[in-house]
Amino acid sequence: MNLSPPTEAQFDALREVANVGCGHAANALSKLVGGRAIRIDVPCVVFTEPESVAQLLGDGDQPAVATSLDILGELEGRLFLVLEESEAHRLSTELLAYPEHRFEQPELRVLEEAGNIVASACLNAIASFTGLRLLPSTPTVSRQTTRDLVCQAVTELEPQAHRVTALQVRFATFSAPLLSGQLLVLPRRHSVQVLLEKLGV
Repeated sequence: MNLSPPTEAQFDALREVANVGCGHAANALSKLVGGRAIRIDVPCVVFTEPESVAQLLGDGDQPAVATSLDILGELEGRLFLVLEESEAHRLSTELLAYPEHRFEQPELRVLEEAGNIVASACLNAIASFTGLRLLPSTPTVSRQTTRDLVCQAVTELEPQAHRVTALQVRFATFSAPLLSGQLLVLPRRHSVQVLLEKLGV
């Protein structure tokens, strides 16, 4: 299904929503890592072919660890906390307070919980900003290339869409031990319209 691209005013509105949500997500992550300040880049909002979305996350063949959950309620879609494998190891080791060199059940569970906390903060902020009721599903953790990650999500969310809307932001700590990653939101196409109508653009 072909869709019209958002107008510049609509792109600005979506960037503001992403900025609000990701700002609160960064605060939640900061608390998880001992209060270290988290820097977030200017959110990126694109309307593009599904296969191009993976490029937002870097090299499409790069292995990544992603905590994902479905967005439920008045908006629908999927939200990802995406980390390179080394960053996922660093985060899980820090939260568990013991060194590990491979992913076992404790590491996966702590990444699920971290993703749940960060994603819930993001969705709660967006809900407060827009007045829409949003709920997170139970999170899951997967290890795959960013290309496979995005292709699977788009196939499940919008199997017939030629273009999708994606909101992405990079984050990183200011101080050691350094940690960086990305948040990616893939809303269903009808949810984009609901959101834009709610924002009055």
